[in-house]
Amino acid sequence: MKSQDLLQLLIQQVLLTLTMVEELIRVIRTLRRSCPWDKQQTVDSIRPLLLNEVYELDEALRKNNPVAIVEELGDYLFMGFFLAQILREERAIELKSILNRVVKKLKYRHPHVYGKIKVKDVDEVLNNWEKLKRVFFPKSIVAGIPLALPALQQAQLIQERCRRVGFDWSSAIAVLSKVEEELTELKREMTKYREGREKTNKRVKEELGDLLFAIVNLSRHLEVNAEGALKDAIVKFKKRFVRIEREFARQGRELSSVGLDEMEKVWEKTKNKRTF
Repeated sequence: MKSQDLLQLLIQQVLLTLTMVEELIRVIRTLRRSCPWDKQQTVDSIRPLLLNEVYELDEALRKNNPVAIVEELGDYLFMGFFLAQILREERAIELKSILNRVVKKLKYRHPHVYGKIKVKDVDEVLNNWEKLKRVFFPKSIVAGIPLALPALQQAQLIQERCRRVGFDWSSAIAVLSKVEEELTELKREMTKYREGREKTNKRVKEELGDLLFAIVNLSRHLEVNAEGALKDAIVKFKKRFVRIEREFARQGRELSSVGLDEMEKVWEKTKNKRTF
C-alpha cells in the first residue's frame, strides 16, 4: 500500500471514530432528557456504577474473552462520557476542558517524547513522572492512592512508588525472609492471646496486617499482581469446592453431615485430576 493511500485510510478511521464518539454523546444527551432512570442519575449515584464497570472490564480482561472485552470496554467508555455529561449539567465542567487537561498533562509528563529529556529505561520514565507530579502536587509519594481500591492493590501501588525512590528490598529472597519474620511474630502474638496474656486480639490483627503487606511485597518482587493472584486462587478454590459438593450429592449425602476428613480426601483428589 502506498504511503498516500495509507494516510487516507488513517484519516478515514479517525473521522469514523470521531463520528462514533459524537453519536455516543448525542445518545447520552437524549437519554438524559428522555429516560426516567438516566434523568435521575447524579455524580453520587453514578460512582458505584462506574466502579462496577471497572471490575467487570477487569474480569473480561483476566479471562481474555474478546467478546466480553468489547462489551465491557464499551460500557466503561459509556460510563465515562455519561459522567462527563452529568458534570457538565451539575457543575459546569465541560468535556472539552477535561480532554484539554489530560492532553496537556500527558505531554508535560512525557518530556522524553515531547521534549528533550533522554531516558534509558522504564525506571527513569517513572522517576521523571514522580518528580514532575511533585512540582504541582508536592505531597508524599504515597498520597493520592484512592481508598476505594482493594487493599492488596493499594499495598502494591504504595510499594511500587517507594521502589521508585530506592526504598525497597534488594530481592525476592530478602522479602521472603521478611515474610517468615512476620509469620513468626504473628505466631507469637497468637500464642499470647490464646494463653490470656493479651486481653484483645489487637496485636494479632496488627501482625496479620504486616504479614499480608509483606506477602504483597513478595508478589511484586516475583512480578505477580497480588490482587490477580488472589482472585485466581479464589476461582480455583470455588471450582474444587463445587466438585466436593457434587461428589457428596452424588452419594445422596448432605455436605453438613460429612466430616472434614472425608471432605479433605475428595479435595485432594480434585487437586490431582478432574474426577468430578
